Amino acid sequence: MPVASLTDSAFSADVLTNPGLVVVDVWAEWCTPCRALVPIFESLAARYGGRVRVAKLDADANLETVTRYDVRALPTVLIFEGGVLVERLSGARALGTYVDAIETHLAREGTAVTAVPSVERTMAPPPPAAAESYAIREARELLAHGDALLVFKHSNSCPVSFTAKRQYDQFVAANPDVPTRLVVVQQERELSSALETVSRLRHESPQALIVREGRVLWDASHGNITKPRLEQAFVTVRPPG
Repeated sequence: MPVASLTDSAFSADVLTNPGLVVVDVWAEWCTPCRALVPIFESLAARYGGRVRVAKLDADANLETVTRYDVRALPTVLIFEGGVLVERLSGARALGTYVDAIETHLAREGTAVTAVPSVERTMAPPPPAAAESYAIREARELLAHGDALLVFKHSNSCPVSFTAKRQYDQFVAANPDVPTRLVVVQQERELSSALETVSRLRHESPQALIVREGRVLWDASHGNITKPRLEQAFVTVRPPG
């Protein structure tokens, strides 16, 4: 049985109304560790065909679901039982790990389930200052810009992001004096993550930030990124001159 592909629009019908067990691999094309799960999920689909729905969700193309379940690392495997999220496993794991998790939930199928929090239970500690990465340093430098700087985070596989980028491009063309930095998430994943760490703003794409002297002065995401809103934001954050 093949691994099913999920989308935001059909997630409720395919997963949340499913009375049984659904195992979802949240992945992205740019994610190297995600590739290790391709044969593993094919094996799970063949092994549990008819008993467990085994599926995958492209994170970049389905931001609504990724946001809803607070997926912050890829790959992340979400396990639903009767439409309730009961377990999440972040990072690529061995086949046996997923088999054990599935067997555990199958063994207690029909009993009351307890939902897990949408946020990860444990977070990896930040790297020590001595091991600060180049991406972190660049993110700090961007936020420390002396003049108001517009940072736009764009996903080149997301239709919503393309719509927002057209608004960004129109703003840049009409305001050539405004310093900007375009971050294409798939090409600069480390910088995108570093901006989340340094700014303490949860990553979204598309996402627009106006930063200056170490502070985020304004931020917006998705449909809230428009040329008029960007222009109004700069009127607000820039001192009259």
